[in-house]
Amino acid sequence: MAPIQFLFMANIPKKIANALREHEVFRHVPNVESLSGDELTREGLYEGYPCAHGHTIRSLDGHWCYQCATLIRDNICGFDLNYLHKDYKHRYAELWSKIAVGPFDTCWDSPELTHRRIRMPSYRSLYARDKATNVTAQKAIYQCAWGDIGSMFVTRVCDSKTCLNPLHLVSSWNRLFPPSLISPFDYEFKPEKLMQFARISDETQIKILRKKGQKQTIQHPLVHQNCPDYDDEYQQCYKIECQETR
Repeated sequence: MAPIQFLFMANIPKKIANALREHEVFRHVPNVESLSGDELTREGLYEGYPCAHGHTIRSLDGHWCYQCATLIRDNICGFDLNYLHKDYKHRYAELWSKIAVGPFDTCWDSPELTHRRIRMPSYRSLYARDKATNVTAQKAIYQCAWGDIGSMFVTRVCDSKTCLNPLHLVSSWNRLFPPSLISPFDYEFKPEKLMQFARISDETQIKILRKKGQKQTIQHPLVHQNCPDYDDEYQQCYKIECQETR
């Protein structure tokens, strides 16, 4: 794993690479979903507002979703709009309808969304009047396709400042080179899937349904076509972009 991680870091600006190294330490907690509130607290976790994928266990410090962090670290990127948590799916349907979706190996430039903030549920939603807070479009897209990272920031590994391709978006949990595809990837409502999801009440079956189609695929960095050069302009914009994407 180390050589791939090193090559990934070598192909992005040094400031971003340093930021990606300086993240919270992830520690596996056995049987985390069966722990009591006090036991979670001792592990630095708590039961919080559900993420878009229905997980509820979050970090006390960064508020990131424990299960989502596990998936991101396993290099899994994918979602099915029809199976997202009910508080998120309609907001995400509206957002995805405005994105210029293209081939996985290209930038999905959507300049009309790049500098906008989106009303989306978050770890703060227990205290928000309409269960939503403002996040940037790129962070909203990342948290839909990759997972909920709480208060952590999102940045890009491509050289397009208007790109919303999830495979070009990273947080500090992305320790491997991005996969070559998003799987599953269904960003439109399908009546048959919505009805299927509505009929299921067992949480175990819901988890199985959400995991269907997930794939671990690693693309070797030498074939990646969208890594930025070490240009001064990109590095100067880094601090601004990090502040905007929190």
